Amino acid sequence: MLKAVIFDLDGTILDTLPDLNACMNAALEAYGCPPITLEQTRRYVGNGGLMFATRALPEGKRKDAAYFYKNVYCPIHFSCENRLTKPFPLEAECMAALKKAGIRTAVVTNKSQEGADALGRTHLAPFGFDGIYGNRDGVPVKPDPTLTLMALAELGAAPEEAAFVGDGETDVQTAKNAGMRSVSVLWGYRPKEELLAAGATRFAKDYAELRSILLSM
Repeated sequence: MLKAVIFDLDGTILDTLPDLNACMNAALEAYGCPPITLEQTRRYVGNGGLMFATRALPEGKRKDAAYFYKNVYCPIHFSCENRLTKPFPLEAECMAALKKAGIRTAVVTNKSQEGADALGRTHLAPFGFDGIYGNRDGVPVKPDPTLTLMALAELGAAPEEAAFVGDGETDVQTAKNAGMRSVSVLWGYRPKEELLAAGATRFAKDYAELRSILLSM
């Protein structure tokens, strides 16, 4: 039986894509740049906010990515209240089953800590996560395992006693780098082909299947 499960956030626990797209397009408009589509947003997220901003900017303005991310995009994103963000079907039942089984849960995301905490106070609160770990100064983002290992230490679980659940290739690589098992979800922002190419071997098509997989590991 697992002692802990680490979850990715965007595309795994919450469908944040509409809010991410709306916030980025508001920032791009304010910076005099053309908007990006929802599909572009899907492809650009997953490696942290700065990388998202860099990919969204036109090539000629990418040298300004750090300034644009911190001073234009972040203020818009932090004030949006995530009105368009929603959980996925059957998620509450899965989280309740993990808690009933005594399995501790946490979120490890490349989203900024401030952005993750904002969701922690609202959309994530009903799920009772034991910790929410976002991108913070001095700690590299996934697929580096540092933050994941920090989370596991605070949860009191060794890597071999835990699983990482995510929707992207970054999550597969993070689990491998941390010495954990992983489950790749198919309702998120990356197609199965990309997950397979990253080394994924275990998949869940919905939260009901994920629940069964985790409780049998």
